[in-house]
Order: sequence, then C-alpha cells, then structure tokens
Amino acid sequence: MKFAQFKCHLQLLFCSVSISFVEILIGGSYVFSSTLLTQLREPSSNIKLNIEQESWITSISMLLTPVGLIITGITADRIGRIKALQISFIPMTLSWLTLTFANSYTTIMIGRILLGYPFGVSSCMCLYIAEVFPVHLRALHTAGPSLFVGIGMMLVCVLSMYFRWQTIAGVLCALSVGGFVVLFWVPEPSKWLRAKGRDAEADRVDAWFDLGRVDPAFARSGSGNPSREVGVNRSGDGGNPSSKASCWSLYAQPTVWKPTLVTLTFFVCQHCSGVYVLMFYTSDVLRDFRLPWDSATVAIFLAAARVLGGLCFGMLHRIKRRNLLVISGALMAASLAFIIAYITAFQHVEHPPYAGTVVVAFVAFMFFGLLGIVPMPWILSGEVFPIAISGVMNGFIQTFGYILWFLVVKMYPSLVLQFGITCIWSIFTLFCSLNILFAIFIMPETKGKSLDEILSYFESEKKTKNLYYVP
Repeated sequence: MKFAQFKCHLQLLFCSVSISFVEILIGGSYVFSSTLLTQLREPSSNIKLNIEQESWITSISMLLTPVGLIITGITADRIGRIKALQISFIPMTLSWLTLTFANSYTTIMIGRILLGYPFGVSSCMCLYIAEVFPVHLRALHTAGPSLFVGIGMMLVCVLSMYFRWQTIAGVLCALSVGGFVVLFWVPEPSKWLRAKGRDAEADRVDAWFDLGRVDPAFARSGSGNPSREVGVNRSGDGGNPSSKASCWSLYAQPTVWKPTLVTLTFFVCQHCSGVYVLMFYTSDVLRDFRLPWDSATVAIFLAAARVLGGLCFGMLHRIKRRNLLVISGALMAASLAFIIAYITAFQHVEHPPYAGTVVVAFVAFMFFGLLGIVPMPWILSGEVFPIAISGVMNGFIQTFGYILWFLVVKMYPSLVLQFGITCIWSIFTLFCSLNILFAIFIMPETKGKSLDEILSYFESEKKTKNLYYVP
C-alpha cells in the first residue's frame, strides 16, 4: 500500500516537473535581455543599439504573448493541454536558435518576437494542475512554475558570468528540445478526455495515476469526475444541441463573467506592484536609487529570492490562499515603504550610509512577492472557470495580463523620467497595499476546494446547468 502511494506521488511529481519545465526557459528569458543588452553595450560589440531599440528588445516578447495565449487557449480546449504545451516549444526552440546565430538588431528582434508565443503556456499548466491533481495536493504543485522561473533566472545569471549571450541562447535551445520530448510521456487530464467523450482513454489515465491511493474522495467516487467538473451535460436529453445554451448565454453566466472581473482586477494589482519592473530593469532601478551595487550580483540575489520564495510557497500550501496574499501584500508594501523612506531621508546625501539595506529590502520584496502576488493571479485563472470554456477564458484573461505587463515594462523608463523614481515606486507601494484589500473583500478562497465548490461561489440563484456542455 505504501509503495502504491509512493508510486502515485512519483507519477504526479513527474507530470508536475514536466509541465513546469518550460518555466525554466521563460525565467531565463526574463533576465536574458538584461544580459544581452549589457554585453551589447561593450565597446567590442559589433551590434550598436540606441535606447529605443533596447526598450523594444526588452518588451517586445510581452506584446506578442497575447497571440500565443489565444492560440494556446483554443488548442488546449480542442486538442488537449499537453499537446498545446508541446506546440509552444516549437517557436521557443526556433527563438533560441535564432538568437544563437543572431548578428544584427533585426535577427535579435525576430528571436525575441518568436519567444513571445510560449510565454502564454502558463494557462495550460494551471489547467492541468487544477484538473489532474487532488485538491489537497494542488496548492503544493502550483508552486512548481514559480520555483522553476527562479531557477531559470539563476541559471542565466550564472551562465552570463562565464559565457556570451549567443552561447547562453544555445544552451536554452537545447533545453527547449528536451522539454518538448519529455512531454510525450505525460498523459492528458482524464476530465478533459471525458469532456470530449473519450472515456476509454480517460479510464486508462485514471488507472495509470491510481489517485485513489492518495485521494480518498477519488476512491469513494470511483471516477473522480462529477459531471459539473467534467463539463458535460449528462442529462436525459441525450445532449441535443437545440437544448443547450447559446454561445452568448454561456459566457454571460455568473460563473463566467464574475471570475473574469475578479481575475482581471487581480492582474491589475499584480502588475502595478512593480515586481516585474524590478526583474526587467534591475540595473536601471539600482542606478536611479543611487545604489553602488553591481546589477549582475543583485540579479542573482533576486533570482535566489524567487527560488526560495517558490519553495516557501510550496511548503505553505496548507495555508489559505487569501491569508497568503494578505501576508505577501503587506510585507511587499512594508519593503517598498522602507525603500521610499530611506531614499527620501538621504536624497541630498552624496553617499548615503547603509545602502546595502535597500538591496536587502528589494530582495525581501521579491521573496515576499513569491508568497502570493506573483504566482496567484496565474493560478487563480486556472481554477475558477468551468472546464468547458477554461482554455478560452484562460487565454483571454492572461492576454490581458501580458498586455498590461508589456505596457508597464515599456512605459516604466519614461514614467520615471517624467514623475521621478520616488513617485513611481510610491504608486507600486500603494498597489501592494491594495492587494491586501483584494484578498479580504474580493478574492474567492480556492484552497482545498473542488471546482464544483469554487463555481458555487459565483453562482446566482438560478442554476446554470447548460454551462458545462462541451460541443
């Protein structure tokens, strides 16, 4: 019995690591642009860029990500979560291959544009974890993507100390091929298979996972697939399309538009907290705050903070999500408040004392962000929609998130020039505090709850039976 449980956990871990592996490459891409621009600014570089070109290299991937999100959302619903994830590795591999042999601004931009498509695969990972993993293990495994992003950031930071950016791109290209191949051994969720009428395949997947060994609820139900979660109307009408809700009424249900508003609000609070600005503009932030620290060293500290934060987020999986978000928002706001107070107090001092404390505060800011504000919007968007439309809605929600990400990253330098570094980071502090109010008054609690229970939070008195039909 114990061996069977261990085998089940091992299979779940294999699937979790396999689908999260892409985040190593995505995390590496976050800091790759900084490494790239730093080396291109060297006198010996054959590629010369102006400030405008540098800003486009940094942000262009975010602008193209919505295209990948939409395609990924559609393919995830039509051909499966794993196949959609595998498809995303194709442009990623081509991107790193292009950057490996890039010798001009144009080829660099082509590589960065191709990299925008696979940035949208987080929706597939969140969907897969929500549909496959038992409720009591879901929170633990959702920490995987955030942890792997930190590992990817640290990997590129370390490689940049010894290799040129073309070599780093070659390493990431090889890892992309490996990530594509390993997904051939990861099964599709049985819930999605049943929603598509592929019951025989779903039974084989259930037998392979054997979740009854670790999930008592699955063992009692025998299938672990309540009809509402599966997304199929199994009523006696035989699935006659004429009896189904129209497309418009489907998306007008409270269990669709309410979680849409909630997740959109969450993404606004996340991106305006400044956490991604710090990752993309580490050297600029240090310069504007007059901190005498090497940006590469601080980038490694920030990557380590992401790794440790991801580990802690996984270890705190028994704590309610809303409580974690309150803690994350409060401590991030406190970290930024300390930084603002320090800069204000010593703004007229040429060499401020104890400048290292500001770096520590930034590292703490990143660490506490991983406890809630960074991973939770992406996780929540994969947990609050009916399976029948979860892929499409994830594509829409995360498209908004990446467009907002692009706008914040692209506009940050000009906003600092216009309003000043203190003003902008004070706004980031305010939004960190708003996350606390969001957690208390708006965010639904998904920890330890099935999809059926989560959807009930958004339902009106009139039941929406037709919402779960999959054509």
